[in-house]
Amino acid sequence: MALAATVLLSGCNYLDVDPELGLTEEDVFSTYKNYRLYFDYIYSTNTDFTYQNIHEGFPLYVDFNDRRFTFASTTDMADAGRLLRAQQEVKICKLAQETCNDFSFSSRRPIAMAMFKIIRIANRSIENIDKLKNAKPAERADLLGQAYFTRGYAHFVLTRFFGGMPYINESNKESWDLERLPANETYRLAAEDLYTAYEYLKEAGKMRRDAFPGMAGHLTAADMSRPSGCTALALRARALMYAASPLNNLHGQEDWKDAAEAYGLALTTALEQQYSLLELYEYSDNFYGKESTNELLWCYSHRAKGNASTRSALFAYPQSFYNNASGTCPTQNFVDKYETRWGDPLETEAERAAAVAAGHYNEQDPYANRDPRFDLTILHDRSTTPKVSGYVNIYYDPDTKTYPATSISSVSSEFGVAWGSKDGSKGYSNTGYYLRKCWNGGRGDKESAYYITDPLVRLAEVYLSYAECVNEAYGPNGRATTADLTAVDAVNVVRRRVGMPDVQAEYTADPDKFRERVRNERNVELAFESNHYYFDIRRWKTAPETMGQPLMGMYIESCPVDAEHPVGRKYERRRIPDNRQCVWKDVMYWWPFPDSQADKLVVFKNNERWQ
Repeated sequence: MALAATVLLSGCNYLDVDPELGLTEEDVFSTYKNYRLYFDYIYSTNTDFTYQNIHEGFPLYVDFNDRRFTFASTTDMADAGRLLRAQQEVKICKLAQETCNDFSFSSRRPIAMAMFKIIRIANRSIENIDKLKNAKPAERADLLGQAYFTRGYAHFVLTRFFGGMPYINESNKESWDLERLPANETYRLAAEDLYTAYEYLKEAGKMRRDAFPGMAGHLTAADMSRPSGCTALALRARALMYAASPLNNLHGQEDWKDAAEAYGLALTTALEQQYSLLELYEYSDNFYGKESTNELLWCYSHRAKGNASTRSALFAYPQSFYNNASGTCPTQNFVDKYETRWGDPLETEAERAAAVAAGHYNEQDPYANRDPRFDLTILHDRSTTPKVSGYVNIYYDPDTKTYPATSISSVSSEFGVAWGSKDGSKGYSNTGYYLRKCWNGGRGDKESAYYITDPLVRLAEVYLSYAECVNEAYGPNGRATTADLTAVDAVNVVRRRVGMPDVQAEYTADPDKFRERVRNERNVELAFESNHYYFDIRRWKTAPETMGQPLMGMYIESCPVDAEHPVGRKYERRRIPDNRQCVWKDVMYWWPFPDSQADKLVVFKNNERWQ
């Protein structure tokens, strides 16, 4: 493909085969050391390579970018505190050519360029494996497993952003200008590569990269950042789930059966390999403070520094004081997805009225008695943390006509502002909420040097994806032949881990009703991680509905405590400012390539512009 050739043939690392350097294929691929040096460019963190490696496919890495927004804030789940590209272009379908280029082919964190380069390196590594002379059988199998994995993963990343792609499985095509495959087919070919990766990684003894729990070396292996056999099975299943989803489905229920069986194998294998869900008191270890946990089959960890003054503020600190960042502020639309602790849904007025009638919900004390994951994910008025003196204040005091400050680590911090009053400067919330999921609760440089972790594949996600696929293939009480759980069982395992009751029986007999609960559980459990929500609303084709609804926030004023206002607050749902609303157009299912690249192509057809 011409655009691939443009970037992939223009200089790799110093070990790329280049007669002018005196390097032949024999030099590069005949020894294990040199072969690894060539292939490991895919993982390189060297500053010369940072913007063209596998990290470009990692959602957290993409969100820590020069575009200064998180993908969560381009959906209805969150508002970007500062008005930048997320709101002014992506969320309202007005992508500038500069943004398209920055995202895909620029010299600064270009996803498409990086994935095409990975594909080329993987192909050349596979094609030249027979030249490798001094590798042990397990080393050879590990290299092949990683090569097939990264080739499949790169095609998966490209397809879920840009739509169906030609599947590039050789390095010496005469022309790269190839016809696009349907997304369903690209995902299926990626799944085949990922299964081949699993077979090689199993042969290499790399079903997991670290020792089992309770054994020396657990969670400390030097190569834990690399894919394992369990990772390959889980990503294979995810590719098949994307292929089966409404946006891409070509074979009806058969696509869902393939995905269900794949997820059953991935789940069964992960449990055999002793991966497990963390207890509730350890839940946040999956997101910050640890490089990895026994729930994470594959992850990317970022070491935060000074979260009040770096791009880490997008996640590590719920209010972004860094002038060039925008923050991530959940909407009331998303907050309503968190059930009561008794399992009552709260998304609609009718559902909230039913919860009120049951004595389980009070709109004037809305954050009491909620799913425990609510307080672990959403920073709201009257939140508490070990480093906050008293409560987090996100309310207006009509007596003093001020927004009271909050003391964090003995530093005065302002969370509440008049909506719209800071549009041009810093990332304050215009929804009444901030993101807490990756925050350790402190403030200042000494408080902020900790790991923020992106769970690229997490066991809880495998359970929920299994449940989704089995429900579509066999119904809520069906099961895959490759696993022992029903779809209902799998969701309840995830809920019980955090102390939530089982899904209410009225939703567990009908696939359509259960589908809504599975999707909601997925929204809540996987909130603000790995950009699941961004892609889920697209593959489900629910984006027209969710992105087309008014985005709401919670406006809060202090008042005297009385029977109607038990916590001394008046809570009022309000539409957030008009310049922070979003739109939906069907062209937004896929990102377009910039015209500067697409105009070079004849057979390959670009996606429509967002305009």
